[in-house]
Amino acid sequence: MTLLQPSVGSPVFWAGSGFEDKLLQAQGDFSLNAGQHSVTYLPNDETTAPGRYQVLLYDNNFGAAESYPKFDWGQLGAAVVTDYSKGTHSFGRIFTVDEATCAYGLEDQIAVPFSGYVSSAQRVGDSNSMLVASGQAKTFAEYDCYGLPIATYEMEAEKYIYRVYKYGL
Repeated sequence: MTLLQPSVGSPVFWAGSGFEDKLLQAQGDFSLNAGQHSVTYLPNDETTAPGRYQVLLYDNNFGAAESYPKFDWGQLGAAVVTDYSKGTHSFGRIFTVDEATCAYGLEDQIAVPFSGYVSSAQRVGDSNSMLVASGQAKTFAEYDCYGLPIATYEMEAEKYIYRVYKYGL
């Protein structure tokens, strides 16, 4: 038996899959995520109620799916990149999900260097800062609650860095 929880994503992408009833409706004016990594539940007393919560994710902003090679990513608009050499930015994003109304909305996002794959985003401790690794760009940075970099690092690597996380000692 497959259990699929409510999901964020493009109705166009999921059309005909049999999972359409699991999609939440986007509320607001923002581009839908295209590829994501490190999806994390964020506890938050202000938004937490039964079926209401926040999630943080790294949005690659890159349209590709080996399991669905014939999908035309151009249907999702010009914001979705389909060529690794043409991407300019990806995002660290926070969404508020409301399962009771079957909706989700963008609460915050930080534009970061483009990486079509292998990246991560993390809320750092109890702060409102976000640690974001852009794998293909071989960079990672911690951003404050206004999206301004606190510290930025570059790594030497043949291809990319995979993920970066910060833990208290």
